[in-house]
Amino acid sequence: MKIEYDAGTALSIMRGNPVRGWTSGKPEKMAKERLTTGGYLAIEHKPKFRIDPSWPIFTMGSCFAREVENILMMRGLQLLLNGHGVPAEHFETWNEETGRGGGADRGQLSRGALNKYSVRSMTHELKRALLGESYPDEGLIELAPGQWFDPQASGLRLLDRENALANRKRLAAATAQIRQARVCFFTLGLTETWLDAETGIAMNAHPGPSWLQRMPERFRFVDYGYDATLADMEEIIGLIREHCHPEMRFVVTVSPVPFGATFKDADVIVANSASKSVLRAVAEELFRRHDFVDYFPSYEIVLNSPRAIAFQDDQLHIARDMVAHVMTTFQNAYLAPQEQSQAA
Repeated sequence: MKIEYDAGTALSIMRGNPVRGWTSGKPEKMAKERLTTGGYLAIEHKPKFRIDPSWPIFTMGSCFAREVENILMMRGLQLLLNGHGVPAEHFETWNEETGRGGGADRGQLSRGALNKYSVRSMTHELKRALLGESYPDEGLIELAPGQWFDPQASGLRLLDRENALANRKRLAAATAQIRQARVCFFTLGLTETWLDAETGIAMNAHPGPSWLQRMPERFRFVDYGYDATLADMEEIIGLIREHCHPEMRFVVTVSPVPFGATFKDADVIVANSASKSVLRAVAEELFRRHDFVDYFPSYEIVLNSPRAIAFQDDQLHIARDMVAHVMTTFQNAYLAPQEQSQAA
């Protein structure tokens, strides 16, 4: 959807925008100056709508979405996934090479299993919750006798059938919380996806290189492009507004967290940039098409802040103080001043 104005309107908008210039305008408003302070990037974001602090919020997306949840809960907002998760002892240990695994302390529930990296996997999860879409064995895959893999979860180790089904029930119950939401916060993670050829599920994560090698006919790699990703997001938004709150509002962002690894024949840095560019373009189109969809620039805030303070040492995960800065920007934009003090 194109944006088009007559010259007078375009000039009026430009002149009324204090942050329009890269090297022009007031020094503190110039992009050149804001990008070279050595601190976190300050962005002036004008939201399409305000968020009432009493509105229940549903979040879905990559691991960055979990960081967003933590900050919002600390600030007193109603996160519907609070208290949902999977026992920490069911998680893999963190694997630096694959970028998988991790969890909470043993004995606690972790929301990490709820991470959703590709839009197509988000679509499957929401169709289960809202349309009752079902699969044999709840979509679980028995990779070896008594070793079950949930392709729609994140970071879980192989489990016996009883525990795998129990976790699938926990994750389904968490996703079903979207019916109570008034606003959805979607964090788009990546376009590279793995398919289970037997069930047709676009998996949230593959079972690991060794299993891919053992079962090459069952698992297929797909890198979804702009058209398919936009169609999936439109389907998701329509599905939610039909089956949940009819005036649901959406805040969409792109996760600044990069790939753990790419399956394309490209430098991982280049492949990651291509994937994020598709997702950013999709988010922009949704912003242009719908007055109830807003784009929040967490991606730009993180990527244009000094990397030394924006990322943890692994250069993969976002530093906690960086996340806090992003969410302060979010709070200042979406909550009125009196509402901010109530939510603090």
